Amino acid sequence: MKRQMVDMLADLIKLSSDPAADKHEIIDYIQSFADSLKMRSSVYGDPSAPALLSEYGQGGVVLAGHLDTPPVGDGWSFSQSQFTSGRMYGRGAADMKGTVVAMLSAANDLVTRRVPVTLAITTDEETTMNGAQALCKTLALRRAKAVVVGEPTGLRVGYAEKGVLDLSIETRGRSAHGAMPQLGENAVVKLMRLLRALETFRGRVAHPELGTVTVNVGTFHGGNRVNVVPSRASAEVDIRFPPPYTPDELQREVEEHLKRIKTPFTVRRLVSLPSLQVDPASDHIRTFKEVSGSELAVMVHASEAVYYVTVNPRVVVYGAGDEDLSHQANEYVKMEAVVRAAESYKKFAQRMVSARPPATKG
Repeated sequence: MKRQMVDMLADLIKLSSDPAADKHEIIDYIQSFADSLKMRSSVYGDPSAPALLSEYGQGGVVLAGHLDTPPVGDGWSFSQSQFTSGRMYGRGAADMKGTVVAMLSAANDLVTRRVPVTLAITTDEETTMNGAQALCKTLALRRAKAVVVGEPTGLRVGYAEKGVLDLSIETRGRSAHGAMPQLGENAVVKLMRLLRALETFRGRVAHPELGTVTVNVGTFHGGNRVNVVPSRASAEVDIRFPPPYTPDELQREVEEHLKRIKTPFTVRRLVSLPSLQVDPASDHIRTFKEVSGSELAVMVHASEAVYYVTVNPRVVVYGAGDEDLSHQANEYVKMEAVVRAAESYKKFAQRMVSARPPATKG
């Protein structure tokens, strides 16, 4: 099976799934595999970024992953799908095509053993997460014994992750000739003043493991000619925050912090995702720790788990690959880790299906 897993991962890496790619080819690959197992498949979500739900039986565990990736980018020392020294290189190897292969391998074994299992595979996790939101409406997600989200956790059991708040901050000024800047108001200078203040923002909430708020200025736009005082400037900032913060609470604090600079600005929310906190002492987390022999982990990035947990509280995040390799040049996953992930998925699914339901209080 390991040779087959290597070949499947190479196939998935060769199938482009960046934002500009047609996602149907890579989803068709997964559906063909599910069809070979006689799983019942349905497609949900946006037609341009389909989400696949493949079911065998009912009442089992959902193995949830995504196939979309950022562009390949530059700076690679290895070719896409190059396999060497036990490592598979390529965009998406760690985040998270390697883990999807582990899920397919686990599903193959579980179907053979007649253990119910469901695959939930999306193609827009890196952008809108509309696929995950569509899958949340299905009974398979709501009634599952547990939902395993296969992000790269380094084979550790994830129970918490930071949320996302992406904001656009804009300032206005007044144009003038560059030779007479005193006659205008420079919007770029105003925005720089605000961004310097934002560097000092840490928020009032700190998580014992996830730490405090982080801020990254991702884009900056201002001016159109060197000899004109710019009348408008804007920047997009990516803010990651720990539980129990909510996006609304955090945005209010950010705006209050910036108002102290006494420089007029406007804020527009671009993206927001809540933070995630699952009780690390819950039964399903404890069970996954036991079957995998792994320790608990927290993630600084967001995942589709934040949607799945709204319809099924028994969510756990676990996968092959290291988080810090995601989106990097020379991204890779160790095939040994993919094999171990597949084994953990199988053991967890069997344990959860065989477990007795909790006693009902009279």
